Amino acid sequence: MDLALLIFLASLMVVIIVVILYYVFKVRTKLGLFFLYFGFFMMSLMLIGASVYLFNPSQTNLGIAVGLNMTSMVLLLAYFFAVAEKLTENVNLKWYHLYSLSSLVVFNEALMGLTFGLAQFGKEPFLTPVSAMYNSLNSVWFFYPMMVEMLTLYLILLKRGNNLSLFPFIGVAAFPPVIFQDLIIWRYFSLLASLGFSILGLTFKGTWRYIYLLTTVGSISTLFTPWIYDVAILVGMIAYYVTSFKTEGLSEYHKRLER
Repeated sequence: MDLALLIFLASLMVVIIVVILYYVFKVRTKLGLFFLYFGFFMMSLMLIGASVYLFNPSQTNLGIAVGLNMTSMVLLLAYFFAVAEKLTENVNLKWYHLYSLSSLVVFNEALMGLTFGLAQFGKEPFLTPVSAMYNSLNSVWFFYPMMVEMLTLYLILLKRGNNLSLFPFIGVAAFPPVIFQDLIIWRYFSLLASLGFSILGLTFKGTWRYIYLLTTVGSISTLFTPWIYDVAILVGMIAYYVTSFKTEGLSEYHKRLER
């Protein structure tokens, strides 16, 4: 598939995810919460369906992809109409909603790595579960859409007192030493950059210090294996969105007190 088209589609999906992320703490009713989950679930199913088709393009798999999305949409909307009256009730986003929504965002980003990787390189790098996970996570289609989403969200929330401890993690994600493995210059430059941002992050206290400790160890370990680094990125991404949601939620809370 044409690279320019893939970049356009990936950019479009990034915009959609950022918009959904921004409105997480605008939600005041169960209806809004339902459509947050609906949006993320439908995006996941769309990417899964596209991956099934791209892995083995055929009329059958195209039917499976379309059927999966249509059936899921019908079932979710049927549930919506069945409980629509109850969805008008007010709701407070509990901690488990923050973590589940954040996990869904990260899951979608990993699926982007799989789907766009299949579209660009074909199925050869994705023939086994391990190679599929490896090539989905250690991919520009995973790291850079995710990095742009985090940076955009950070800039949007900056005027609301965004947590400075988040910024070094954007730097870690911007220079992943697990991509462009054939470019020796990038491999060592990105390792030093990732280590530098991780060490900067160690100056912060609380949970983020442990996350940056993990990214420090993970960055060094990429000389031998990418998996520790991948785990550090996944954990850090979920923590990043949860922290952002909490920051925005605190801002909205103070606004309500001032009224």
